[in-house]
Amino acid sequence: MKKLLYAVLSLVAFAGTLVSCSDNDDTTTYYKLSVSLETPEGVSVADFTSASVVVINSQTGREYSDNEIKSDYSFELPGGTYSVTAALRVNDGGSVVSYSASKSVPVYEDTPVTLELTKSVSGGLIFKEVYYNMVKPNGKMPYMRDQFFEIYNNSDEVLYLDNCILGFLEGSQGKLPTSWMENGEIMKEYALGYYTVAFVSQTGKDYPLEPGKSVVIAGQAQNHIAETEKMYEPNDGAMISPVNLFNADYEVFLGDYKPAVSVDNASVPNLTVICAQGTQNYFSLPMTGNAIIFAKLPDGVSPVDYAKNDANFKERPDGSYAGQKYLMIPQEYVLDGLNIVNNADKPDQRVIRLRSEIDAGIVYMEKPYAGKSIRRKVESITEAGRVIFKDTNNSTEDFLRDQTPTPGIIPTVVD
Repeated sequence: MKKLLYAVLSLVAFAGTLVSCSDNDDTTTYYKLSVSLETPEGVSVADFTSASVVVINSQTGREYSDNEIKSDYSFELPGGTYSVTAALRVNDGGSVVSYSASKSVPVYEDTPVTLELTKSVSGGLIFKEVYYNMVKPNGKMPYMRDQFFEIYNNSDEVLYLDNCILGFLEGSQGKLPTSWMENGEIMKEYALGYYTVAFVSQTGKDYPLEPGKSVVIAGQAQNHIAETEKMYEPNDGAMISPVNLFNADYEVFLGDYKPAVSVDNASVPNLTVICAQGTQNYFSLPMTGNAIIFAKLPDGVSPVDYAKNDANFKERPDGSYAGQKYLMIPQEYVLDGLNIVNNADKPDQRVIRLRSEIDAGIVYMEKPYAGKSIRRKVESITEAGRVIFKDTNNSTEDFLRDQTPTPGIIPTVVD
C-alpha cells in the first residue's frame, strides 16, 4: 500500500513539474514590424513637436505604442493583423498643424511598412461632447431617447451650419474590420447608416454660429430626468437620465418614420431627415458606439437633393448585402469625425471606420449604461475668455471619457 502511495505521489509531483514548465515556457513566435514615416514635401521630422505611433492587434485589441519623435519605429509582435496609426503634430505656439496616416498590416514574418503622412482635416466646427452611454431606469431596459451631439465653433470667426450633415457610419461593432475598404485601406468616402440629418438652408447663412458657441442636437428634446423618474425601479444598475434636453437647440423628430414613439417639442427646431437606413426607433447610437461625422456640402448643394441623387449611393465593396445601397460622403466634405468604439471590456470588438486624416485614434467608455459622456479637452482659454478645445484629429488624445454630461455648458478651466 505504501509503495502504491509513493508511486501515486511521485506521478503527481512529476505531472506538476510538467505543468509548471509548460506555464513558464512562452512558445509564442514574435516578428519585427518596422514602421517608417514619409513626410509631405517641405515638412521634416525635426519640425514635429509631438508624436504617437499606435499598433493595435485587430483580433485581440492589444495595443502597442511609441511616443518618441523619430522617422522609424520598431515593434516586436506576435503573428496577427494590425492597424498601424501615426499621428504627429507641429505646434509653433501660435497655430497647430496635425499630420497622420494609418494602414492595416498582416504580420506573420518580419514586416516593413511605410506610412505616408498627410495633413489632417481640421475644421472650426467640431464635436464638443457626445452622450450616447444611456441608462436603464428600471435596471433592465435601456433608455435610448436622451442622446445628444454638441457642435462647437472652435475658430475665431462666425461659421455657418447651413447644409451641414450629421451622420452615423454604416455597420456595427464586432470582430471584423469595416466593410468599406479598398486595397487594405479605409476608403476616402464614408457610408452612412441609421438616420442622417441636416441643416437644410436656402440662403447658406440661416444658421450662424458665433466663435466659442455651441449648439446641442437632441435625439428627443425632452426633460429626460423627469421622464426616467417615471420609469425608475430600485434595481441593480437602475439609473435616472442625467440630462434635461427640453431646451436643446435642435432635435430630430422621426414622426414620418416612427410616429408611435416620436415626440415633437414644438419649441425646438427640427433638423431634416435626409436619409433613413434601417428601422431604429430613435436617433441614437448603440451602446457599443459607432463612428460619427459632421460634414458640410459644397455651396449651392442641397442636402435633400444630394440624398435623392442615386450617384451618391454605393453598395458594400465586399459584395455583402447585395442590392443595398448607402449614402456616401466624400472625405473632403467632413469637418470632424470620431471613431467611437466598443467599451473597455470589448477591446477585440472595436471597428475603426474613419481614416486617420479624420480621426487617428479611438474613444470609448469604461462601461455601458452608466449615464456618462465623452467630452473634448480644453486646450487653452483666450484673454477674452473664448475656450479653445484640443483638436488634433486624434480622439484618444483629444477627448475625456466617462464624463458627467454637460449639454450646452462650456468649461471654464483648462484640462
